[in-house]
Amino acid sequence: MIRKFFITISFAFLFGCQNSSIPALKAPTVPQKAIKLEKHEHENKTEDNEVYSAFTVEIPPKYPGGIQKFQAFIKRNYVTSQEIIKEEASGGVFVSFIIEKDGCVSHIKVLHDFGYGSGKELERVLKLSPNWIAAIKDGNPVRCLYSIPYYVQ
Repeated sequence: MIRKFFITISFAFLFGCQNSSIPALKAPTVPQKAIKLEKHEHENKTEDNEVYSAFTVEIPPKYPGGIQKFQAFIKRNYVTSQEIIKEEASGGVFVSFIIEKDGCVSHIKVLHDFGYGSGKELERVLKLSPNWIAAIKDGNPVRCLYSIPYYVQ
């Protein structure tokens, strides 16, 4: 019984509040002034030379064909020195590099290697790398720092 009473009151309140002939408040009209946006030609030519992390860009850089193809490229071109083979040495080489706006690899830096010239060899191979697809931020290609490990066995 109480439930029917509340439902009836709710409908009465709902329909009673929907009187569209009387506005609740009339907003004062403010004359609108047109705003003209101008683009200056020198603004379009600003160079963004900042280097972004792969995590701060909208679309990270990508090797053509994917990271597996990049690993295959390194494996195919990396020449293991006779010293590594003779000593049966193995280990990781960690490098960082910048992928430029045009996709080329630059500023290669060996962060860690296990000796025997392993870092220098990976640096040589990265210099042979074909161009990547550049990172995108705010719809524009940007420079991006990228790091990879490579394990020599």
